[in-house]
Amino acid sequence: MGGVRRFVSVWLVWLGLGADAFAQGPVDATPEQERQYNAAFDEMLKQPANLDVLFKFATIATQIGDYEGAISALERMLLISPDLPRVRLELGVLYFRLGSYEVARTYLETALASPALPPEVRSRAEQFMAEISKRQSPSRFLGEVFAGVRYQSNANLGPATSAVRLFGQVANLNQSSLGTADWGVVGSAMVRHIYDLQTQDRAQMETQLTAYANRQFQVSAANVAILDLTTGPRFQVFQGIFEDVTLKPFATAGYIWVNDTPFYGSYGSGLESGVLLTSKLRNTSNFVWRRQMHPDTWYVPFNSLLFNGVEFSANTTFQYALTESVSLFANGAAQRYQTDNAPWQSYQLYGVGGAMQFRFEDPLFNSKLPWTIGLAANVQWWSYDQPDVVVDPAVTRQQNDTILNLTLSVPFDERTTLTVSAGRFVRSANLPNYSFVNNSTLIGVSWRF
Repeated sequence: MGGVRRFVSVWLVWLGLGADAFAQGPVDATPEQERQYNAAFDEMLKQPANLDVLFKFATIATQIGDYEGAISALERMLLISPDLPRVRLELGVLYFRLGSYEVARTYLETALASPALPPEVRSRAEQFMAEISKRQSPSRFLGEVFAGVRYQSNANLGPATSAVRLFGQVANLNQSSLGTADWGVVGSAMVRHIYDLQTQDRAQMETQLTAYANRQFQVSAANVAILDLTTGPRFQVFQGIFEDVTLKPFATAGYIWVNDTPFYGSYGSGLESGVLLTSKLRNTSNFVWRRQMHPDTWYVPFNSLLFNGVEFSANTTFQYALTESVSLFANGAAQRYQTDNAPWQSYQLYGVGGAMQFRFEDPLFNSKLPWTIGLAANVQWWSYDQPDVVVDPAVTRQQNDTILNLTLSVPFDERTTLTVSAGRFVRSANLPNYSFVNNSTLIGVSWRF
């Protein structure tokens, strides 16, 4: 039964979604790009009416994030030759990325009005037109779906040794209870609805549904499915004093299945805050209370007796833009789980972690979409309240987790991304029943809308 909660805690740590479908910020210029940019700028000054020179400068300026410079060059091209629908499309895209949606709409509509516009260019213009309409509407949906295949060296998170503790004595597990390698398929989805309340404090109602599921090829006991729903208003506070401070009180509910069997449902509430501390440093924190209700099932007959309880958690994350292509993250977490009837299952958890994300120019396909490498490391410390007499009446459970993950993201287009990752999860404990190592690799594709 402890193994079931082990599954759930691991999947909740690894679960995470969310991205803006059309977000693409500037990247740091390489020395070669800077040389090309300066050379193109000098050539443009010498030949201000040469369309090829102007377009070359606009292309390089866009690649290094100088959107204003690219816009200036493209608009000069239209002054020289107004009948250039592709140039109007690129202007619409650039103004879109600057957040000037009405100007972007004007350029895109003019481009779409051209009967000579190639089908692939027309399709791209229509995508941006649809996105503008969505962003300007008070009610909009966005989200992401992911599907992939994962290998795990220890899919059931079983102990590395058969020698465990039972009633304080050494006992031997059968082979099926030890760590078992397996392949599986993984899927996740996030759908977010935002409704602009059109108030002075920029309040909006945000509702998010997150779903996750994995199906193992052999170890069906490691099948996990998760549903989680949060909803609440987000609004700005301290306007005129601080530049960007938001609060979001929310209600939450969720359900988790393990081994294709209900494990627990939960409901609760919380508060999320977002603070722009400097132009490069942002903090996001949340505080959550949840009530967990565990039904008794054939898989865990005494589920409600052992695990029903209340969870209190707090998390904070700092994001720092070291450069335009390198972001650093630091996070901290604290959690208290208080069971109703089984104090040996009550615990407190503390965790810290850090991550780095590096965006770089596409090295293979010469696209305008940057690739991303992310490296994350987290450490968690668990401390239980009392010994579990079934395991060892003289030893109170203590355990530490070390979680490492390396991820490469390769965008196919502005909506579709290939993700390849490798991870290592190491849990050390003072009782051998709970120690394990799980190495994993994953490859999958996500689509944002």
